[in-house]
This record gives sequence, C-alpha cells and structure tokens, in this order.
Amino acid sequence: MVVVVGGGTGLILSTILLRGRDFINLEKREQSARERVEQSTEEANKIKSETREYVEKKKNSIAQEKEKREERAKKLKSALEQKEAIVTKREEKNAETKKEIIKTQEEIEKNKDATRRGEEEALKLLAKKNGVEVNKLKEEIVIKYAREVEIEGEERLVKAEESLKENATRIARKHIVNVIQRLCSPTSVETRAVNVKVPKDQIKGKIVGKNGQNIQELEKHLDVDIVFNDTPNTISLSAFNMVQRRVAQKTIEKLVKVKGAIDPGVVNKTMREAEKEIDEELYELGKEGLKKMGMKYDNKDFCRIVGRLKYRTSYGQNIMMHSMEVGWVATMLGSELGLDIETCKVGGFLHDLGKAIDQDPAITDTHDVLSKKIMEKYGFSKEEVHAAWTHHDAIPQETPEALIVKAADAVSAGRPGARQESFDKYIQRIKALEQTAQSMEGVKRAFAISAGREVRVMVDAETVGDDKLKGMAVELAAKIEKNITYPGKIRVNVIRRIKHTETAR
Repeated sequence: MVVVVGGGTGLILSTILLRGRDFINLEKREQSARERVEQSTEEANKIKSETREYVEKKKNSIAQEKEKREERAKKLKSALEQKEAIVTKREEKNAETKKEIIKTQEEIEKNKDATRRGEEEALKLLAKKNGVEVNKLKEEIVIKYAREVEIEGEERLVKAEESLKENATRIARKHIVNVIQRLCSPTSVETRAVNVKVPKDQIKGKIVGKNGQNIQELEKHLDVDIVFNDTPNTISLSAFNMVQRRVAQKTIEKLVKVKGAIDPGVVNKTMREAEKEIDEELYELGKEGLKKMGMKYDNKDFCRIVGRLKYRTSYGQNIMMHSMEVGWVATMLGSELGLDIETCKVGGFLHDLGKAIDQDPAITDTHDVLSKKIMEKYGFSKEEVHAAWTHHDAIPQETPEALIVKAADAVSAGRPGARQESFDKYIQRIKALEQTAQSMEGVKRAFAISAGREVRVMVDAETVGDDKLKGMAVELAAKIEKNITYPGKIRVNVIRRIKHTETAR
C-alpha cells in the first residue's frame, strides 16, 4: 500500500514539473516573438525613412537636371539665333559681292572690246602705213613672237642641260655612296678547293681501290682533281666546275660511310645517288635565292639554273652572292631615281644567269647572251631581259633600268676585297693605270675610276687637237694591254676641253 502511494506521488510530481517546464518555454517563445516583431518594426521604419530620403534626393536631382537642361537649351537657342543672324549678314554680303563681280565682269568685257577695237584700229593704221594687208601683218607678228618664244625656250633648255651636266657627277656620287652605306654584305671570295674529313686513313685506301681504280672511275665521269696524301684524315678536291666538285664531294662523303668493300660499281652507283641529291640541292638553293630577292617562280628547271650560281665564281667572287648584291644595289638606286624597282631588281639579280651554264664546252655564247636566252625562255618581260643582258654593252642600254643594272654590277664587282685580289695589288694596278696614261705626251691629268675599269685622261687643249684624240685613245689602250695585268675590260676616255671667258663691261 505504501509502495502504491509513493508511485502515484512520483507520477504527480513529474507531471507538475513537466507542465512547469512547458510553461516557462512558452513564455520564452512569446518574449522572443515580441522582440522579433519589435526589431522588424524598427527595420521597416528605417527602410521607410531611407526610401523617403532617397526619393527626396532623386526629386531634387531631377529638378536640378531639368533646370540645367532648360538653361542649356536657352543658350543653344541664343547661339543659333546669333548664327542665323551672321549667316543672314553673310548672304547679304555675298549678294552684294556677286553684284560687284557681275559689274566688274561687264566692265572687263567692255575694256576687252575697247582694247580689241583699239588693236584692230592700230593694226589697220600700221598696215596702211606699211602698205601691207592686216591678216598678213598679224601672221608676221605671230611668227615674230613664236620665234622669240622658241629662242627663249632653247636658251633655257641649254642652261638647264649645262646645270644638269655640272651636277650630274655630284648627284650620281651621292646616290651611289648612300646605297653602298645601306648595303651591309660580306665579301664573297671563294677558293676552288674543298676538303672531306675521313675518320681513319685506312678508309682512304678503301676509297682509292686497287691500283686506284675507284678514283679513276670517279675522275672519268667528273672533271675533278682528287688528292689523298697531302693531309692526314683529309681528302682534297679541286675543279673549275664547282657543281662537279660538289658532286664529287658528296660522293666521297657517302663512300666514307660504306661499310663493305668499294669497287667501281659501288662508286658509280654512289655517284648517281649524289647527282640526284645535288640536283635537288640546286633546286632548293635556287628557290631560296629567289625567295630572298622577293621573286616568286615555281618552275623547277629555272630554280635549278639559279641554284647553280651558288657553285660558280668569277675572279673568286661567288656569283650567287654577287647577283644578290647587284639586285639589292639596283633596287636601291632605282628607288632613289623613281624607276621601275621590279625591273631593276630582276635585271640585277639575273644579269649573270648565263654563267650558270657557260662552262659547258658545247656552249659558245657569252654569258650575257645566255642570260638573255634563258630569261626569254622562261617568260620574263622585254624590259627585264634588256636590263639584265646589256650590262657588258653588247648593245647600247635603251632604258634607265638597264643603266642602273650596269652601275650596280660595277659597284658590286669593283669594291676592294670583292674579288680575289689583295688590297695592295689593287692599289698598284690603279697607280699603274694612272702612270701609264700620264706618261703620254700632252696629258695634263689622268684618273683611274670605277675600281680600275675606266681611265679618264684630260689633255692639254693647246698642244693636242681634236684630230689626235682617237689616236691617243688607241695608243693608250694598247699600252695598257701590253704592260698591265687586269681583270675584265678597261675603258679609255680621252677628254679635251676648251673654255673661253670674257667679261661684259
């Protein structure tokens, strides 16, 4: 009984405690809800207040902007009214000016009529006085004035020509110096011998073959001199035809790598492979050279001919480098003088194209004629062909571009160091030319110009007459041919100048 009473009492107490806890939690929730409501109310009031302030500011801003625009519109209206007034005044002034112009033109016409009538009356009186018809007198006057104008024009032309002659040398020298200063190109002197490195001297014997049969096979097809015993681990090759020398060099380089035995059959097969590779190499060299010059040409045969210039020299000067220099110099000179730049460039670069094939014994034409034939074959213009092949005066130059190519060729070939000649020998040759000319009777001064390609002789006009000039030039040319060693040709110019000066008092 006691236990039952205790359990019931516990149950009642626990129920009371739970209800008390729930009552406390309910009060807390109500308190929290009231606080949130108050906070939301404050925030709403704050937002309302800020919104009112923003709206007021916006209204004020719009009102100010409206006032500014109205003020600006008033100013624009005032400016327009002022401009309209100015335009109106100008139109009125222009109208008055037009009236004055019309009036002046009318007066001019009246004056012209009066002058014409006066001239006619004067002509009639003059004709009557001289007993000549008016029309005939007019013709005589016109002829007289035309003759005076013609004489005046001839005098001006002579003066202009004299001025150009006086300044021509100075202007030409200035252009050439400017172009040479813009050209930065190394000298292109090459030797006729090349070396092939060999890892071991024993390989030389294998390449030579029994009783030299391998080398005999190689030299039978290629005009090349091959030396094995001068330098250890080195085979030397020399030839006048540098394309054949290149084929021989490629062949030996391949033979060095052959592991088995080498006989004439292997040599022959290797040589054919080398020829194919060099043929492709010539194409690539020609294509690259044309690309450097800014010329597009896709014909493989033409590219191979251009590529052969890489393996051709003249007095030791590499023709490919020389041709590029001439093309560049001709282009720059042409641009200075306002000529056709493309014609100058093409003519300059291809002027020695014939040297790519002139070493063939079956060809008898000179290299300039060969250049002409090749360029005509591959469709170059008449102007480009003429500029390229006339640089050695096979025919007179008919275009300024052809003269420019000739000058550019002399610039490239004539500069000291460009060809296989020491500077000391160059100076000696120049001095010898001048001394030979000065040794002749009647010579006042002599100059070797154009890098020794021309001798200009000034004679004494008192002792040497015009009839002796040709004989002196022939005699001097014969002396130069006999006593001086020189590359190419030397032009001899004998000049006699007479000048008389008087003073009008």
